[in-house]
Amino acid sequence: MRSLLNTLRLTLKELSAIRRDRVMVVLIIYVFTAATWLVSNAASTEIRDLAVAVVDEDRSPLSHRLTDAIRPPLFAEPEVLSPAEAARAQEEGRYVLVLSIPPGFERDLRAGQAPALMVLVDATAMAQAGNGAAFLQRLLADELQRYADPGGGASDPVDVVFRNRFNPNLTATWFTSVMQLMNNVTILTLILSGAAMIREREQGTIEHVLVMPVRPHEIVLSKILATGLVILLASISSLVAVIHWGLGVPVTDSLGLYALGAAVYVISVGSIGLLLATFTRNMGQFGLLVIPVIIVMLLLSGGMTPMESMPDWMQVAVGIVSPAPHFVAFAQSVLYRDAGLALVAGELLRMAAMAAVALAVVLVRFRKVLAG
Repeated sequence: MRSLLNTLRLTLKELSAIRRDRVMVVLIIYVFTAATWLVSNAASTEIRDLAVAVVDEDRSPLSHRLTDAIRPPLFAEPEVLSPAEAARAQEEGRYVLVLSIPPGFERDLRAGQAPALMVLVDATAMAQAGNGAAFLQRLLADELQRYADPGGGASDPVDVVFRNRFNPNLTATWFTSVMQLMNNVTILTLILSGAAMIREREQGTIEHVLVMPVRPHEIVLSKILATGLVILLASISSLVAVIHWGLGVPVTDSLGLYALGAAVYVISVGSIGLLLATFTRNMGQFGLLVIPVIIVMLLLSGGMTPMESMPDWMQVAVGIVSPAPHFVAFAQSVLYRDAGLALVAGELLRMAAMAAVALAVVLVRFRKVLAG
């Protein structure tokens, strides 16, 4: 009971320190509100208003028909340019796609020949170029099919019907917003937990704490609990106010289960942040050490690229040393697919095991730091 009271008092002290740090408070508010909103709306790979130019050297009714078929919302209104103008415009980066219709295209098509349409793609815009070129190819093929066989029915013997589950309109914001929230939780938990330790050492208050009748594990737990509580409340508020109310993502049916998983996750990540802080003496050193850790955790979490696209050995290694892929899988199952506790119990247990190991390592390392 005494240990619990000591931990509670130290946790309140840490919360008070966070509240007095106005820069950190502003950073937390910004990251979980404006930053989440901006990234969710700006970082999208959806094809919308894609810039297209047309080089029409045929000037036939069919070439005008193909040009008119390129229209919003997938594509911006196409601009008809000369070959030289189109080449220069694409070199300047003003058009991702340039459709070139050769002279005599409609005449050759009517004569039964196989004329070619050329699409020049600016492949420096990889996502838009790949998806946009595929959409444009399908659009031109459908338009040419309707031209060759007006009113004709579908030639495929089987009608394949697609039903999109969990994201019916394939809205990228639904995915981007939640993954950005996961990234924010990871980044701020690492920084806040480590900064709490560095602040004590730089200001010399760690010696004041040590003369109090408290134990090392109470100090460590108080810092993790204070950081975890702040991040947990901020992430849940962002999930409801920004992602659900602001962006319209339906994620509020499983808030309780999400809060449980996020609590376990912030304990494990907070322990990692404290562990990194024990190897540094000031915020400059801590920043240099934590940046590569953050980058690796985010890139190999499965939130930016699917885990299945990584080598098998890397999937195993990342799953052992980092809680991030387990949290991403947990959050996607709970928030997107409304999975129950039985379906995500494995990810919760893995995060809990990592949190326990990280806490044990931090306590050993922290005792060595205090002894030194």
